[in-house]
Amino acid sequence: MVNRLEVAWTLAVVGLLAGVAAYSTVLLYHIDSLPANPTEYVQVVGHQWDWEFCYPVNNTCFTSTYDASTNTVTGGALWATPGAVVQINVTGADVIHSFNIPALGVRIDAIPDRWNDFAFTVPNAPVGSSYLIQCTEFCGTFHGTMRSFLDIV
Repeated sequence: MVNRLEVAWTLAVVGLLAGVAAYSTVLLYHIDSLPANPTEYVQVVGHQWDWEFCYPVNNTCFTSTYDASTNTVTGGALWATPGAVVQINVTGADVIHSFNIPALGVRIDAIPDRWNDFAFTVPNAPVGSSYLIQCTEFCGTFHGTMRSFLDIV
């Protein structure tokens, strides 16, 4: 004979799991969606051992080279204005890299022959602020020097 309490508990668990599955599906869809009109659009290419930032709006590219002794970057950086919505398209030129801005919670893999898209909002930080960009996927001998900065302009 079937116990009504067992049936009720089973239906409650099935309903709870169905609700969590539906909510998770909707949430994941919205997390992965890109904004319709980003403020800034940047293509990022990971090279051994530097980052290249290309701005299609004015057809310019800058390769940033990090100097560990002075903690500075030469050649360019990722530039954005406070509050801007930045869409980045990331790829790797040679090996797998990982584009990471730890302070903003941005992390996306840079895989050769594949473009990964991501959008984030730049915080309303004072002009002149900068955020560390680093590779978090071991990519070779000088992996530790594969750094750059997001500069607020």
